[in-house]
Amino acid sequence: MRVEKYNYASHGDGYCIAAAPPFRNRACWAALSLGKNSMPKQIQRDHEIYIAPGILGLYENDSPVAIDQLNDQNRLDPTNVDDKITIYEREVTGWFLEPALKLLDEDSFQNAFIVLMVCMSYLEGVEQYKTGIDSNRRSKDCFVESLERLYPDQFHKRDLEKLYSKSRCGLFHNGMVKGGVVFSSEYDNVMSFSNNAEIIKINSRLLLNRIRQDFSSYINELRSEEQSETIRDNFNRIFSVL
Repeated sequence: MRVEKYNYASHGDGYCIAAAPPFRNRACWAALSLGKNSMPKQIQRDHEIYIAPGILGLYENDSPVAIDQLNDQNRLDPTNVDDKITIYEREVTGWFLEPALKLLDEDSFQNAFIVLMVCMSYLEGVEQYKTGIDSNRRSKDCFVESLERLYPDQFHKRDLEKLYSKSRCGLFHNGMVKGGVVFSSEYDNVMSFSNNAEIIKINSRLLLNRIRQDFSSYINELRSEEQSETIRDNFNRIFSVL
């Protein structure tokens, strides 16, 4: 098998953190658009736009509407909380979580960076909707609180803050994780920290799987009549495609 020198890796090179140039061009830079407060796409007055896979947003008679082309052209009201939940679910599943899973199945080593970008984006975004509080000026808090909710009592807060700095900020501000962040789908644990969190090992597949479970559970909570209205109110306050 022919291997370009910048892709060369031996068995132990789950520790390598340098992405190959073709991978960066194909995926990394496109994922920078997944940063905080950018997950919902906004319906435009002057042209039609897909606000989620198969959901077309437009204005009719000066009123916003969304057409679900995957569900018998069903018309969705972008101001109705139940329809907003449908749009949100389709966005996150169709544009982020399912493609991330396919990338891992395609090549878990080569595609670990883009999958980590998807995971980092999800953590902050979902916490805004759960709490009903915008992450502006509290990005790190949202990120840490989200991971503490996903993994209660498993990690020290200072380690998660270092993960925020090295992974989330590295990827979204510099286009690459900072030194000491390493990946392998063969790691036993989703994350491990050593040397005062200067070395952070991440199993991207385990992290993505946990996030997919969390998202499914959250959507069920939003739709459940047994849940407190606070959950829906918080989501409705923050999520908007207008």
